[in-house]
Amino acid sequence: RAKAKAKKRNQKATRGKPEEPEEPEEDLLLIEGDSLGLSDLAKRLGKNPASLIAHFFKQGKCFTVNSILERDLCEEAATEFGVELLFDDGEKESEAANRGILAEEYEDAVPRPPVVTVMGHVDHGKTTLLDTIRKRSVAATEAGGITQRIGAYTVKVGDNKATFIDTPGHEAFTQMRARGAQVTDIAVLVVAADDGVMPQTREAIAHAKAADVPIIVAINKIDKPGANPARARELLAAENVLCEEWGGEVQMVECSAKQNIGIDKLLEEITLTADVGELKARATGPAAGVVLESSFDPGRGSQATVLVQRGTLRVGDSIVSGSTLCRVKALVNEGGGKMTDCGPSTAAQILGFERPPESGSQWEVYSTVKEAKRVAEARQKEEAQKANQVRGFAGDGSGDDVKLAVILKTDSMGSLAAVKYMFQDVDSKYVNLRWVLATPGIITEADVDLALACPEDQQLMIVGFNTTASPGAERLAREKGVTIRTFDIIYKLFETVVAKLEGDLDEEEKLTERGWATVLATFKGREGKVAGGRVEEGMMIKNGKAVIFREGKEIGSGPIVSLREVKSEVKEVDEGNECGWDVKGFHEWEAGDTVKCYEVQLVTPDIVKK
Repeated sequence: RAKAKAKKRNQKATRGKPEEPEEPEEDLLLIEGDSLGLSDLAKRLGKNPASLIAHFFKQGKCFTVNSILERDLCEEAATEFGVELLFDDGEKESEAANRGILAEEYEDAVPRPPVVTVMGHVDHGKTTLLDTIRKRSVAATEAGGITQRIGAYTVKVGDNKATFIDTPGHEAFTQMRARGAQVTDIAVLVVAADDGVMPQTREAIAHAKAADVPIIVAINKIDKPGANPARARELLAAENVLCEEWGGEVQMVECSAKQNIGIDKLLEEITLTADVGELKARATGPAAGVVLESSFDPGRGSQATVLVQRGTLRVGDSIVSGSTLCRVKALVNEGGGKMTDCGPSTAAQILGFERPPESGSQWEVYSTVKEAKRVAEARQKEEAQKANQVRGFAGDGSGDDVKLAVILKTDSMGSLAAVKYMFQDVDSKYVNLRWVLATPGIITEADVDLALACPEDQQLMIVGFNTTASPGAERLAREKGVTIRTFDIIYKLFETVVAKLEGDLDEEEKLTERGWATVLATFKGREGKVAGGRVEEGMMIKNGKAVIFREGKEIGSGPIVSLREVKSEVKEVDEGNECGWDVKGFHEWEAGDTVKCYEVQLVTPDIVKK
């Protein structure tokens, strides 16, 4: 009844002159979809768009009449004006999935395998553990013994299964949770028995607790000399990770991934933990899930490894991930074999994407290609509007405002996100870094042509991470003088680009206070009055910067161009001695003035935020 009433109210509001806002007759408005244009919202609320723009501006948010407002902003503004919004998105169950709400109870829900992420400090044996477990899932006879690494795999444990995500643990949590996706059911924390708790161990614990998932600790490397599992337990207890034997709730398994010791016990604990969680999902109907990784292959096109979280995904399905459309051409498992379909908690590589979707983005199946295309195009339009809004309100920088345009090519969308994330710490106060193009793939001649088309006032670099440049691109770049740099270590890439940015900045003054003096008398100089006085603390130095104060207020400043002790020109005068000085550009001296002296150094600004 509320929706019907709201619809009637909306229909009435559309009559008459559209340019004249009407006062809402009721305090309930129905909004179809999950966002609304600012001008449309103003019209629905019976307000002038300018009043909405002013409302948001007071909160530090800059919008225009063409801006698209997300649901929470619409609701907040409506509440301010005494109106309640009712969003009519109930008929689109898939929209709930897109917001990360994947798990309402379904009558046909069935048990599903757990999804496990292995986390821990570098060199504690994560990779070895994953490889040891992985060997159980792929038959050596498949694909001539060559397996297809798709980033996830399913292991059979007796009559049960478990799916492992083969990605860096804490990155998987942060990237996917940031996009509203709950991917992992269980976190396996790998701790070396000979090393204990390390910085990345603490990070992994924090991420697992934030995700509110059960933790199973694998105390690894028990075969090594110096292994001390008891000490590892003590260090974990200090991080509030308590094993059951000590009154906690965390299962801890001693193992050696290298020697294949304790792996069966670990898998058994994973299965038991999953049973306690009673993990279920709807196995029938349209599928939905999360993109784990994506990339571009010259021979196969755009591809992505996805996790199915509900429903059944089939070859031929039309899916949308973010704003990226895909008609599923093939489903590939971890053994390189092709599948016709896959159900909940199954990972598969999908071929058929228009372009690589973002890692961590949620996807869903639509009933027809036409509907999927409509949704993708609508989201692309919304993204374009948001990008225009950001560009419209982006600061024009200050300081030197160095302009560096970068074309970035990587091996995958995950690498792309990681590189761009690092550059969030570059201070826009000093520099203007612009991503002309950022996409997976090799560096091509088209990238060089794009670089040549950039404005002449912008310097440009083509940067590759874990990828290469084609021979044609290298040849054209040499001929045209375009810089191409490729890296396989992300920090080297970051340091190189930062060094380029800093190298183009003008140096700025760094002032270090060296001392202060009191003016005792003034004298006539060649260009005006000069001062004589006593150094009260520290020293006065020639070519230093003088800042003059009178009765506590700054009245002038300038470089000390002359410093004399008795009648000799000197470089510095120490505390307790008297001297005379001439400051360029300041000659209004009076007895009693105070002078602070600063040493001046020219330094390149640090453009990376601390």
